[in-house]
Amino acid sequence: MTSEEFQKVSARAIALGLSVPRTLVEAATGVPPLTRRERDILYGELNGLKLLLGNLTNNVNQISRALNSDVQVPATQIRSVLQRAEIAARRVEDLAEEFRVR
Repeated sequence: MTSEEFQKVSARAIALGLSVPRTLVEAATGVPPLTRRERDILYGELNGLKLLLGNLTNNVNQISRALNSDVQVPATQIRSVLQRAEIAARRVEDLAEEFRVR
């Protein structure tokens, strides 16, 4: 890499708030460059989804256990779990679309 190329990469890294090696890796792999703030937002959103999916799994297990023991489960509870699953799926789809490599 010439010194001019290094200066350009360094300037890009500084603008994105990334290290020079990370900037080079992202350029080589075609990963869209994200600023540190965008990465933090993405990380927070993915963590939120992980928690939501964990709660959904727990709720589905509780409903399953109740149904297998012939306990009546209110339809509103089942609908609520399904609605939260839809919300989580939509959030995943939205994130995937937002950060899709084009």
